[in-house]
Amino acid sequence: MIVDTNALLIPGEFGVDIFEELERLGYEHIIVPKAVLSELDRLRRRPNLKGKEKRAANIGYSLVLKYVQEEHDGCMVTINKEEEREEEESVGRERERDVDELIVKMALKHKAAVLTSDEPLRRKLSEAGIATVYLRGKSRLEEK
Repeated sequence: MIVDTNALLIPGEFGVDIFEELERLGYEHIIVPKAVLSELDRLRRRPNLKGKEKRAANIGYSLVLKYVQEEHDGCMVTINKEEEREEEESVGRERERDVDELIVKMALKHKAAVLTSDEPLRRKLSEAGIATVYLRGKSRLEEK
C-alpha cells in the first residue's frame, strides 16, 4: 500500500485512523514515498496555512514518524527512499504532478494499491489497473 499526501491529512480532518483502517482492509505493509513526506512537511510549514489544515498536516506528519519509529501489531510503515533524486526547481502544481507520477510508477513497480483522495490520480491509477483506497462517508476507508 502506497500512501498519497492528501491521505495523510485524513486523521486530522476526519479523525479516521488510516493505519488501523488499512490493517482492517488487510494491508500490512504501508509505504510513504519520501516525496510525499517532504510535500507534507512543506505543507505544514507554510506560513499562510492556519487552523484545521495546519493541524491536519502536523498530525499526518507526526503519525508517519510515529509509525515508522515504533512497532505496531500487524502494520509496518516505511518511508521509501528509492525515488531519492535531486529536488526539482519546480513548485506548486508541477511538483504535485511529479509526486503523482512517482506514485503511479511505484504502484506499478511494487504491484501496490494506493490510498488517495485525489480524483485525477485515482482515475490515472484505475486506468493503469491499480487498486485504490479512499475515504468513504468521512468515517472509513474503502477499496475500489
